Amino acid sequence: MFKDCSIMVLAAGVEEECEIYNLDINSDTQKEICKTFKNLVEQLTENKSKVIFNGSYKPNEDEFLTIENFQLSDAIKDAIRNPLEIQKYGKINDEFPEIKAVFIGSRTEKNKSEKFNIAFQRFRKEQYLSLKGYNLFFDKETFFQEKRFGISISDNIDCYYTEGELQFISFFFARQVFDLSEYYRSATDQEVRSFSTNEKLLLSDTENFQNMANSWIRRKIALINDSNVLKQYSSEKIKKLAKSVGIDISVENQKIVIPNDKEQIKIILGFLDEEAYKGPFSHSTYLANSKRQIKKNAK
Repeated sequence: MFKDCSIMVLAAGVEEECEIYNLDINSDTQKEICKTFKNLVEQLTENKSKVIFNGSYKPNEDEFLTIENFQLSDAIKDAIRNPLEIQKYGKINDEFPEIKAVFIGSRTEKNKSEKFNIAFQRFRKEQYLSLKGYNLFFDKETFFQEKRFGISISDNIDCYYTEGELQFISFFFARQVFDLSEYYRSATDQEVRSFSTNEKLLLSDTENFQNMANSWIRRKIALINDSNVLKQYSSEKIKKLAKSVGIDISVENQKIVIPNDKEQIKIILGFLDEEAYKGPFSHSTYLANSKRQIKKNAK
């Protein structure tokens, strides 16, 4: 599937569209990575049932999710068509571009119709080889220090594009590669009711909360549920993190207090979905209406 395919990266650009670069890799390493990604694609869907994504269902181990009629960027398709025309990844203005994802793809043509198979791996900060401390590599019974800039490609993929579909297991990870907001529906009435009685939350008037749950609140509920933030963090930890960006959250009996006030609800839900931040110059607290993750450059 990915025999002799180029390894490329999506990098954060100055525009909304990501920039694409080609990783110049030696032949043996390239073949190994291509082989690994091929196996990972098979593991993603092999002997599993396809479930159409609707935002409310988390797949079992024998299932995977898919978004049909997914609109893949023409820039990515062009990169697969002509990988040798893509600029090599390296320093630009003395800095390495921030990597958002690694991808490998192939293209076939039959009866004047193109077919693309592309596997994507979200790129995490930990995949930069830190220049702090000492990177020691073993060779001939001795460890040697390596000070050059480097990255690591993991043995996993987060989504796979084929036949016009985007296939994945975790929406939370897939949306770190693509903006999938238009494919994610808002929370249902049942989900709103369930959220309002969450064991980590304390609402003074659950009925009023459910009545004021407009499309924005429903979307926040869906995204918060997807991130599992209420499961992964204690109420006290959430309170402490909120304070660090200038937001006051009250906790009673180990539960986060949700006031009976729409504006305060928006602030707390926005914070739980990582859309609250403190301005670096004014030190004022802001609530964003959208966000795009920016990774730090390796030094």
